[in-house]
Amino acid sequence: MSMNRLQFDENLPGGFSNQKATAELPKVLPYPLRLNLGCGKDFREGFINIDKYSNNPSVVFMDIRELEFEDNSVDTILASDILEHFSHREVDTLLAEWARVLRPGGELIIRCPNLKLQIQAYVRGDWDADIASYMIFGGQTNPGDYHCIGFDHQSITKHLKKAGFDVISIQDHDIPQSTGFINLNMTVIAKKEDNTSTVDLNIGLSENTNDFSGFDFSENDNSAEIEKTSSLLSKIESIVGVDIENSTQLVTNSDNDTTDIDIDDKTSDSLFDLVINDETDETDLDLNIVWEGSQFVYHSLALINREQCSNLIDSDVANITIVPYEDDRFAPEGNPKYQKLAKNDIRIKEKVSDAISDLPYAWIRHQWPPQSEPPKGSKWIIMQPWEFSKLRKDMAEILMQADEVWTPSNYSRQSFVDSGIDFNKVQVIPNGIDPELFKPYGEKYNIDTKKCFKFLYVGGTIYRKGIDILIESYVKAFTADDSVCLVIKDMGGESFYKGLTAKQQILELQKNPHAPEIIYIDEYLSEEEMANLYRACNVYVSPYRGEGFSLPTLEAMACGLPVIVTKGGATDDFVSEAFAWQIEAEVISIGNSIEDYPLVDEAFVLEPDKVQLTEIMQMLHKDPAEVKSRGIIASATARKYWTWKRSTLKVLSRLDKLYGTAMSQKAQNKLFDKEDAYIKVGIAENELNYDNIDDAIDLYTTALNENLDDDYKVHVLNRLAYIAMQDERNEDAYDYLSQIQDVNPQHPDTLYLLSKLFLSDDKFIEAFEAITPALESWKESKYTSSAGLYLDDLLCHTADIMLEMDDLDGANQIYTSALEYNPNNPRVCFGAGLCFKKADMLEDAKTMFEWAINLDPNYEDAKFELNTIEKLL
Repeated sequence: MSMNRLQFDENLPGGFSNQKATAELPKVLPYPLRLNLGCGKDFREGFINIDKYSNNPSVVFMDIRELEFEDNSVDTILASDILEHFSHREVDTLLAEWARVLRPGGELIIRCPNLKLQIQAYVRGDWDADIASYMIFGGQTNPGDYHCIGFDHQSITKHLKKAGFDVISIQDHDIPQSTGFINLNMTVIAKKEDNTSTVDLNIGLSENTNDFSGFDFSENDNSAEIEKTSSLLSKIESIVGVDIENSTQLVTNSDNDTTDIDIDDKTSDSLFDLVINDETDETDLDLNIVWEGSQFVYHSLALINREQCSNLIDSDVANITIVPYEDDRFAPEGNPKYQKLAKNDIRIKEKVSDAISDLPYAWIRHQWPPQSEPPKGSKWIIMQPWEFSKLRKDMAEILMQADEVWTPSNYSRQSFVDSGIDFNKVQVIPNGIDPELFKPYGEKYNIDTKKCFKFLYVGGTIYRKGIDILIESYVKAFTADDSVCLVIKDMGGESFYKGLTAKQQILELQKNPHAPEIIYIDEYLSEEEMANLYRACNVYVSPYRGEGFSLPTLEAMACGLPVIVTKGGATDDFVSEAFAWQIEAEVISIGNSIEDYPLVDEAFVLEPDKVQLTEIMQMLHKDPAEVKSRGIIASATARKYWTWKRSTLKVLSRLDKLYGTAMSQKAQNKLFDKEDAYIKVGIAENELNYDNIDDAIDLYTTALNENLDDDYKVHVLNRLAYIAMQDERNEDAYDYLSQIQDVNPQHPDTLYLLSKLFLSDDKFIEAFEAITPALESWKESKYTSSAGLYLDDLLCHTADIMLEMDDLDGANQIYTSALEYNPNNPRVCFGAGLCFKKADMLEDAKTMFEWAINLDPNYEDAKFELNTIEKLL
């Protein structure tokens, strides 16, 4: 329905709702993200249905002229019978808004009347003037049912091109009017222009790689006094609020190593170096961004600063100056990204021109603890995560002074708002991952264990992160005899969490010969080594009580791990049931202070259910059928939608809002992430789960023709074989499975599918020979299955083969074993019923068919057999 009408007291004629839509956007947006704009009564499964007026409780209230979605976040927009309800002056603005939220390459589907076809119908006499007026100008049953503009192929193409779309196809619906008057529409499919294929992936890096072979922070520190013009000094003094001429000069230590600077003096030392080379193209820069926070330090705040600053430099839309907050712990030499950042460090940064110096300033501060001194002459933005439901009083007082506050999750944002910070001021800037580094393929960390299944925990081993809950649940779930290991990667023991970790408790537990195995790692690992560690494990687990975001959870997802996390916390923003198990939690009080710091009010944390965590871990170790598939979807989700470049575009969009610039649009062609074959497989996996078979086939096939490692290749071929079998295309299925012979012929999924194929072709001996090795090796091979196989599936299939071979005793024994393993499998119950029927044990057969129907009320084959048995009885 149109957005151009008001709400009225009485119901509107023509079946239109007069009630405002009531649904809100889900906290965790679906994946892929599809919008049905102005849905009216046309509700679509798999879409977020949006309108201003609707009786349907699932329709989200939103003005489609101002969509509440991030830039480049939406995959598909459906706008059916809506565009014609807006005026000529609104169409281009409306399409530009839709283009804003669509990702590059995202699809826009529009259905609207075709003015040319309508006129032809009138000229031919198919319509008289009244009918033509009705069709062209709308039914006019209510103030929103007016058509304000008409389109033909040329005009709609012109408007779409202006908004940044490529028109893919236009299909006319020239319906004969012989059976009734039906409007003559066209369906237009367009895609948002995607210029990523023409952009150099190394942009912003190549120019730096040759300049730092002998990089030394001390290079400029011992130079003579740099000439300072009064205008530049005035500008810098107004930003920082210090007397630069009286500030201390930087000096190097005796070893010519990184400058040792007093932290409190860093914002005043050499700030006249807030500059870049005069050769820079000044016309493309819109802003001076000063980013204050640690860079070359081993903690997550510094990592976030590095990623954001690196992307901002690459975007080429602003002059970036980095102001370190604490002493460097490592040097940037040898890493192009770090060297690029070092070049923009205030301690050595080169001069800028007066034109750049005169640009507006934004001062972004991301550090711990937050500082209260506001910068002068610029807008002040504080980036701050928070893990509890209320802020410390001193923090709240600081945040209230800032022009804007950025926090990485909706959970953290709510704590700020509930603590009295203006909700308009608090914006979510999510964290992200580098998809070129955190990916599901590559080297794996060498974990010293013989256990097959590995749970992984990454983070400080402290109360807030729930390490005590994890250890207690793990010890209750397993013993030393189980083929399971918990890998704990401790962090912050020498900095933020010094003296607070559970290291000693973990070391004591390792000495217990009856306890399940724990591998403890507390040495520093590089980002590359962390990615290797994630890939070496099976499932990531974090039963946290409070998190501001939980970056390790996202990194684990990107590397192909499904996750177990607390429900109701910060991870709700980016996890879903498609790849996560969420632990139910209750809210508990932590009082009115934290470490003797008073809070603005009583604060609360989440207390995850230990019993449920134990059960989840036991279930996944016993039956890891869904682990691989969920991990594939998790990886695609993180690497496609939760990257640092997307996050930086959100940073730029917020700065655009504050300064009236258009930096985020300019940066889109430079800050993009390549969609590789692994992401395509993850999307295909999700499409398969939603029964979008054709889309899944297309994506699987496309990915198969690109570069995939052996694990993914086998998975895709097995998936395509399974789909072919469902479509009774057995020859295609055989062909897919034959391609696996050169990669992993003994893969359990392949053996199972091949055996199923043989059975459908009445090749009973071949079917039995194929399934036997899968059963014999199941204890170990179940961890490599990615097709969702359970032991009862293999047992049931083996019994099916024996039943077809008239080995009723053997079939009955195996069906019984399968039922003991899983009494809730309707397929096993059905098979047992067929076995009893063949043995002329009709009462037993009737019982099993009834059981199958109770478990699956839509089991038509079981209903048919039950009906047959009841007639015989």
